[in-house]
Amino acid sequence: SDSDANQTTGTTGTYTLASGETNLSVDAGLVQKAHIGDTVWIDSNANGLQDSGEAGLAGVTVQLKDSSGNVVGTTTTNSSGQYSFDVLPGTYTVVVTPPSGYVVSPQNVGGNTAVDSNINGSGVSGPITVVSGQTDLTIDAGLYQKAALGDRVWLDSNGNGQQDSGESNMAGVTVNLLNSAGTVVATQTTDTNGNYLFTNLTPGTYSVQFVAPTGYLLTTANSGADASDSDANQTTGTTGTYTLASGETNLSVDAGLVQKAHI
Repeated sequence: SDSDANQTTGTTGTYTLASGETNLSVDAGLVQKAHIGDTVWIDSNANGLQDSGEAGLAGVTVQLKDSSGNVVGTTTTNSSGQYSFDVLPGTYTVVVTPPSGYVVSPQNVGGNTAVDSNINGSGVSGPITVVSGQTDLTIDAGLYQKAALGDRVWLDSNGNGQQDSGESNMAGVTVNLLNSAGTVVATQTTDTNGNYLFTNLTPGTYSVQFVAPTGYLLTTANSGADASDSDANQTTGTTGTYTLASGETNLSVDAGLVQKAHI
C-alpha cells in the first residue's frame, strides 16, 4: 500500500520476476504542491496591521522550517515585499530575519490573519499545516524602525519667539517626553548646545514638555517658521502632538526661554 517511487527521480528499486510471476505491488503516490507565503511590510505606525499605503520591504531573508525545526527552504522578499514557498503537505513554520535597524511589530493583532503580523519577537510564526493543493498566503511580517524626536532650548533675548542669530543656548533644562495619554515616558536635560533628543521611540504620537528653570519664562509659541520658532505653550510648557512614523526623526521641537524683567 505504500509508494515505491523515489521522490526526486520517480524511479523505484529493482524487482526480479520469476517465470509466471505477477507483481502488483509497485505503486506511486502523487500529491499536489502546497503554497505558503505572503508579505513582509514596513509597519509605519507599528500597530501590527497592514494599513493602506504601507509598503512592502524588499530583500528580507525568509526561511521555512519543517516540524522538526530543519530548514527546508530559504528565499528573500521581492520588490513588493512578497515571498512564497512550494512545499509538500505537512506542518511548517516561517522565520523572518529583520534587517539591521528593524524591529518586529506586535503579533496577531485584531484576529484577521490576512492583515496582521504573524511572527513573534524572534521572527518565528506559529505552526502552519497545509494539505495537498492548499495555498496559504496569510503569513505576514510587519517590521518597523525606531523614531526620534527633539531639537533645542534657547534664550530668546528679544522675546520674539524666533531663534535669532547670536541668541544663546540653554543647557541643563529639563525636558519630558509624553505619550498619547499624556504620561511622562522619558526625561532628559539639554546639553551644552541646548540640544536634547529622545531616540529609540516606537512609532506613535508624542508631545514634549519643557520645564522652565527658576527665573525664566517660556517665550511666545508658534510665532513663525516651525523650524525656528518656540513650540511650547507659555503656561504649561507642553507642545502639541507629533505623530512619528517608522524611521522618522523630527528635529523641529524647540522652546525659547526669556528671563523675567523687573520694574
